[in-house]
Amino acid sequence: MFGILRLCIGLCMLCYGSYSDMIRREVTDTVWLVMGVSGMIFAIIELLIGSLSPIQVFKSLLIASIFATLLYILNFGGADIKAIISLSILFPDFPCTPVTGIPLLDIPVLSVLINSLLIAISAPLFIFFYNLGKRNLSPLMFLGYRVEIPALRRLKNFKLMHEIEDTGEMKYVWGGIEPSEEILNRLEELARHKKIENVWVTPELPFIVYLTAGFITAIFYGDFISYLVLLFH
Repeated sequence: MFGILRLCIGLCMLCYGSYSDMIRREVTDTVWLVMGVSGMIFAIIELLIGSLSPIQVFKSLLIASIFATLLYILNFGGADIKAIISLSILFPDFPCTPVTGIPLLDIPVLSVLINSLLIAISAPLFIFFYNLGKRNLSPLMFLGYRVEIPALRRLKNFKLMHEIEDTGEMKYVWGGIEPSEEILNRLEELARHKKIENVWVTPELPFIVYLTAGFITAIFYGDFISYLVLLFH
């Protein structure tokens, strides 16, 4: 019963947090408080009735603390750090058995982080195949994709990959350009004069989105690395 409750709370809060971060670029602390407080309540009850080991709780909090410190040093957002700590409290053990089985270390937050990082690293491959399907052949097809100028204002979380000259010529900019109102107006003006039709943009998804994807895959499918190790053992 506690496993199902934890799963429902975790999934709902992470999905809401991802949506909020993508739309508003911030996540209310209420999300992490709900996860953390409910996790502590469930953990206390399960420790008292003997269905949860103190060692399991310690392992989860230790791993989360290490990774949270690393993310802080690397200047990640506060929402990402709070998400990891909250996950470690809410999920000291797996709420259900994944398809590939429970990993040897049996630390859900570690499996979530591993899967999240692998999904984030593989994102350029998805972009590449998207461009391949659209026949957007370019050296940039691993990093971004073409967007028609009128569609730019509907996009969220992206950067322009080029500086656009008044003639319509494009100059690649390392790190991308934030699409300010002034820049968007200028691009629309160039489009009206038929000097440019589309631009290359690169997506900037918040890490919490990858964290949510990592959570879903880790809990329901399993730890990617552990599965590969067992597969080739």
